[in-house]
Order: sequence, then structure tokens, then C-alpha cells
Amino acid sequence: LLDPTVRRWPRPGSIVLFREPDGGDLAIKRVAGRSGARIPFAGGFLILGPDEAWLTADATPERAAAAGYGAPIDSNRFGPGPVGQLIARAWFRYGPAGRIGRLR
Repeated sequence: LLDPTVRRWPRPGSIVLFREPDGGDLAIKRVAGRSGARIPFAGGFLILGPDEAWLTADATPERAAAAGYGAPIDSNRFGPGPVGQLIARAWFRYGPAGRIGRLR
């Protein structure tokens, strides 16, 4: 279930629905950092600007490859996500049966 009333990036660790900047597809990712955060990137650091967030996939590259997919598509590929791409914050999972419940 989603909360579409969010207008700014939620705290790190939150799960969000957003539009990918490079294609406009809808994606669900985890917020790893938001405005002002210092993010390790390409052997250095990146400081996120106002209304930006660093979004990560929960799957590791190895796990995605083992499942038959390529590398996860997240901020490591398309960079910081602008708040204008944010659609909603996910707060409750209703499937699969063993994982139903509120998202932390």
C-alpha cells in the first residue's frame, strides 16, 4: 500500500515509488540518503543537493545476476533522484503470505 501525499523525500531506509529519471518507468527503491547526505560514489563522495535522494535496490548485483537479471537499476546508474520524480511512500506489504505487514 502506498501513501501518495508525500511531497518530500522520506527518511533513509524508507521504501518509495518513483519515476526513473532515464525512462519514466515506475520503480520501487529504498531511500539511502537525502538532501545534504554524503554518498560514497565512484571512489569519492557525492553531496546530495536540495530535494535530491540517493535510491538503492535491495538486490545485490550478484543476487540480480543469479535471478537472470542484469545489474540493479538505482542511483548508481541514474544518479540522485529529484523530488519531482517521487510518487508515494510504501508503508504496507500485502504479499507474499509470509511477508505481509507494515514496512519499516
